[in-house]
Order: sequence, then C-alpha cells, then structure tokens
Amino acid sequence: MGGVDTPRAAGAVRLLAVVRHARAESGEEGADHERRLTARGRADAAATGRWLAARLAEWSAGLGPVWVSSAVRARSTWEEIRPALPAPARVDVDRALYLAGAREVLDHLGAGDGDGPGVRLVVGHNPTMEHVVRALTGELHGMRPGAAVLVALDGERGGTLVDRWSPR
Repeated sequence: MGGVDTPRAAGAVRLLAVVRHARAESGEEGADHERRLTARGRADAAATGRWLAARLAEWSAGLGPVWVSSAVRARSTWEEIRPALPAPARVDVDRALYLAGAREVLDHLGAGDGDGPGVRLVVGHNPTMEHVVRALTGELHGMRPGAAVLVALDGERGGTLVDRWSPR
C-alpha cells in the first residue's frame, strides 16, 4: 500500500505508528494472553519492521517511546520489529494496553505529548488498533495481523493517514 500523504519534515509533525500484533496461535489450548506468534507471524513482524524502518528513513525520523501490550504475541511482534529500527527513547510493556479500548489508548498517547522527538509506536490488538486509527483519521482501515499504519498527529486528537502496510 502506498503513501497517502508524504511530507518529509518529521520535525514539523508528530508521527504515530500503530501496529497490530502479527499472526498468532489460535489459543485453543491456553490463555489468550499467552498466545505465541506462528512462524509466519514472526516473518511478517520482521517485514513490518523493515517497512517501518524505510518510512522512518524517508522522514529522517528517530524512534520515540514505544508502548507494547504485555500479551506474548504483542511482545514477540515488537521483538521481531525492533532489530530493523533505531533504538527507541524507551519501551513500556504494559498489561493496560492488552485490556485497553481506543479511548484509553488515545488518553495514554495524549498524556505523552511531552515525550520529545521521534515517532511514537504502539503494538497492540484489534479491534482496538483499528478504532484508534479511525478515531484519529476519521477513516476505518482494516488491519490484518502484522499491519502497520502511520499517522501524522495534529495535536488536537486528530491526524492524517500518512501510509499503511500489511504483510502478504
């Protein structure tokens, strides 16, 4: 999927990367929180990391704070994405994101307005990640496992879709 809006001055806008965890086991034999990525999920997450790295390079942007759900599949998605990216300002693994709805995610992200430069990154779950993108852009975009959406935030709890990507 190609870029929707591609301004290159990252310092002029705040960017948010919203990532849905990659493909995971069905969860039929255990707790949902403990579901692991499949082999395809690990490969897709690594590809998502490469896509994000290319977008960050286009914007000449570093990586700001990262917020990751504590679920095994979300943490593993981040671990597969991480090698392709510059070092983040910090990484917060948080059970609250596992349980959060879109409003809680937006409140958390809004509370981080003073987080400094760099693209914020959140790795979470659907339908919450889709709802976050819709709340920010006013547009519903389906997010398959491992998908990423890049949003330019306008500071008023809104934003513009910059680009989106989905594995295979």
